[in-house]
Amino acid sequence: MKAKRVALLCAVALAVVMTSPAMAEPVKKKRIPVLLQSDQLLYDQEANTTTAQGHVELMRDGQILRADKIVYNKNTDVVKAYGHVTLLQSTGDVLFAEEAELTSDMAQGFMEKIGIVFIDGSRLAAADARRYGGRYLIADRGLYTACKVCASNPEDPPLWQIRAKRITDDGEKKNVMYRDAVIEFAGVPVFYTPYFSHPEPSVKQRQGFLSPTGGGSQNLGSFAKVPYYFVFDQNSDMTLAPTFSSNDGLQVANEFRHRFGNASIRVNSSFAYTDLVSDQGVDKGKQLRGNVFGDAVYNIDKKWRTGGVLALTTDKSYLSRYSIAHEDVLVNRGYVENFEGRNYGATNFYYFQDLRPGSRLKEPIIAPEVRYSMLGEPGKTLGGRWSLDSGFLMTSRKRDVAIEQQGPDTRRLSLSGGWERELVSSTGFLTDISALMRTDAYWADNVTDPNNSMLHHQNVTDARPFAQGSVTLRYPLGRRGDGYQQLVEPIVQLTVAPNMPKSPLLPNEDSLDVEFDETNLFASNRFTGIDRLEGGTRTSYGVRQTLIADGGGRIELMAGQSYRMKENDQFKMESGIRDKLSDYVGRIDFQPVPWFDMNYGFMLDKDTFSPKRHALRGNVGNPIFRPFVNYLSIDQTTVGTATNSLEEITGGFSSTFYKYYTVVVSQKNAMRPTSGPRLTSISADYADECFLFGLTAQRDHTVRADLSSGDTIIFHFYMKNIGGMQSSTISTSPTANN
Repeated sequence: MKAKRVALLCAVALAVVMTSPAMAEPVKKKRIPVLLQSDQLLYDQEANTTTAQGHVELMRDGQILRADKIVYNKNTDVVKAYGHVTLLQSTGDVLFAEEAELTSDMAQGFMEKIGIVFIDGSRLAAADARRYGGRYLIADRGLYTACKVCASNPEDPPLWQIRAKRITDDGEKKNVMYRDAVIEFAGVPVFYTPYFSHPEPSVKQRQGFLSPTGGGSQNLGSFAKVPYYFVFDQNSDMTLAPTFSSNDGLQVANEFRHRFGNASIRVNSSFAYTDLVSDQGVDKGKQLRGNVFGDAVYNIDKKWRTGGVLALTTDKSYLSRYSIAHEDVLVNRGYVENFEGRNYGATNFYYFQDLRPGSRLKEPIIAPEVRYSMLGEPGKTLGGRWSLDSGFLMTSRKRDVAIEQQGPDTRRLSLSGGWERELVSSTGFLTDISALMRTDAYWADNVTDPNNSMLHHQNVTDARPFAQGSVTLRYPLGRRGDGYQQLVEPIVQLTVAPNMPKSPLLPNEDSLDVEFDETNLFASNRFTGIDRLEGGTRTSYGVRQTLIADGGGRIELMAGQSYRMKENDQFKMESGIRDKLSDYVGRIDFQPVPWFDMNYGFMLDKDTFSPKRHALRGNVGNPIFRPFVNYLSIDQTTVGTATNSLEEITGGFSSTFYKYYTVVVSQKNAMRPTSGPRLTSISADYADECFLFGLTAQRDHTVRADLSSGDTIIFHFYMKNIGGMQSSTISTSPTANN
């Protein structure tokens, strides 16, 4: 209690002394209150000084000054601090010094043997420093680093530091400036510059040049990119990035971003005037090439929002040439959405741009797709929950391609109602009951005859009613063993629906591809969309097992099969579910110990048990050496009417052989349809809290008529708060067109 009274008296006394004007002196400016806490307070009336000693803490205008001893001179308005001096600024930065002499507002002064810890942990140290006008801190013979001090050898130099004759920290512009600066790595000078600057660590946004990139590639030749970042205000910015290359000349890229109160917009675009080779290998000479990507969203209110996604390019190879994107199909979308409780509604417009080489079915324009879904409350309808889904789809295509590439123009109206309920018996059985009724009405043109691809039907109209009911029975069995827990869950499902004949007159936009696996074994419809519905009566059965050890190891298994009363000729032969008895599908996840992890998915022939599809992913070992393998084999993959076998394997290893060092080596090879290597990659990375460095060497064996490939070297480095550089592509051995 006595200590508290002393501290309070000290605070009151010093506050009166430091804030009261002289008796004969008029008040010229507003004084800011000062709070003081110390063990002892002495006042020298003759010298007009106040001395605070012992755990002194002085607070003024958001700044806190701590020291063993503080002396305030009323005549000079100067505060002197001695011993373990620290100054906590309102920004969160902390200054340390042996001694400090400051004005009472702490805006100006001098400090000896100063150190600064910025808000992000980076540090500045100097022999002495001066403060001016509450804005500048000028340090002589200073050092700056964002690296931590080595705990075992604190006297060792950090990984990197900037040593300068003078360092100026501009607190108003939030800029740190260096004169006669040398960048050192592990105490060794590697780069000198007469002037250098970077933003303070607290700065999140600053206009200026960004880290440049440069190098060379078989497509571009030698190139250099120098991006510049513009800040218009807190809600708007833009990055302009010209790229100069020996092959293409100038390419200009731009990114603009703007955020409104309830909306945002982002646009990426680029263009170049350069040679164009089509995916058929035809040289079309100089062309204006480019792309525009963007997205926007506007939240109208809590229930409504609208927006769009834009993705367009002039040709199939431009994006890959400049490493902008590697998508096969670009999706453009405009939408309006409504969210209200359990209900959801949306109107979408789609435009697709296919970038895959070769000739394919023309992508449709979807304008519009409208859907609205309603979901009832659980337990309110016959003890279950009802649902209602409705939709309208309209697609069209341009007819500027060969007839075999033309697809249908479709108008489809859909209405679907469903009900589901879960029952739990006293014996532990879980029963899911569901019912579905739907109707789809079609009006379509240019529908391809499945028996003759050159024949197209016009003005096709049809209505397709459909009803389906299913009962799913599960019986989870669990037990606790010595050091493990086990769950075994047999699952049986009975689905009843009318058989759906294969109709040559219904268009198929969303159900072209079917992949039968353990994820859709118990699905009501194994087609990906609703243009094709899986009818007929069938039984699906399987088992799910999970074994979890107390130490964290686990084994999970899911496997099953389907049996239908009648063969379904809507599915292709290679799908695995066309016959009455389907193929076996399943997946095994196996991680018995932390250093071993394997995942295996399969589809086995129902008669011979030979694998028709299997995918293996596994890795083993500790971080110091961890080999991995990814293997995929599919007897036949279906894309539209084309079928192809696929088999490939990727193997390699990763090694974090030291605390901050990682090496990754990988090799990708194909066995089918064409055997041979695809991609070889070796990368080495160093990453700690203040510095990143990476080097990647690749050999790409993929050949396209409109793109060149070869050996590449990619490197990057980054110094925290300072910046870095990345070389995108350096080619040394082109292999294209061989």
